[in-house]
Amino acid sequence: GVMFSLLCGLWTWLLQKEERRMVLLGVDNAGKTTTLEQLKAHFGLKAMPNERIPPTIGFNIGRIQIDKVIAVFWDLGGHASFRSVWHNYYPEVQGVMFVVDSADAARLEEAKKTLLEVVSHEQLQKVPLLCLANKQDKPEALSVQELSRIFEFERVFSDRPFHVHPCCALQGQGLEAAVRWLLAEADKFAKK
Repeated sequence: GVMFSLLCGLWTWLLQKEERRMVLLGVDNAGKTTTLEQLKAHFGLKAMPNERIPPTIGFNIGRIQIDKVIAVFWDLGGHASFRSVWHNYYPEVQGVMFVVDSADAARLEEAKKTLLEVVSHEQLQKVPLLCLANKQDKPEALSVQELSRIFEFERVFSDRPFHVHPCCALQGQGLEAAVRWLLAEADKFAKK
């Protein structure tokens, strides 16, 4: 009987865990995979060392247990040639995490255009959006206020829960608070 009750216990435990599915988006080199790996490390999983992270071809998946929830992150390649398949991952998504390289002024317009395409997709209507203002450790990084002005966040995202959060993915700074915000919103969204 011990084995059976252990299995029953495990099964009950698994059923109690709720999954929240998130897509991790942004143009290539914004720091999406680094963000995912640092989150894994922060929540006690084995992570790839930063210096070994290659550009994402296709996608990575991270499953991270955060309190009672299993957060599933689809980290999708951000190269222009991959963005056309992003929408295949939108159904049943409860949160969007969009990573911006705050220090790459030359690509902010491209990032803005990409983000607008993402949020205007019919399957992502009202889905909570977390924007990570990454690479805040760099001297040329724009502040959250400056990015908000360029991206016109207030105007564009009035229809959904929205938060922009400064971070430095390489050092894992600012990620936990940001992800906890997104999970709380994803939870409300899922229960609607």
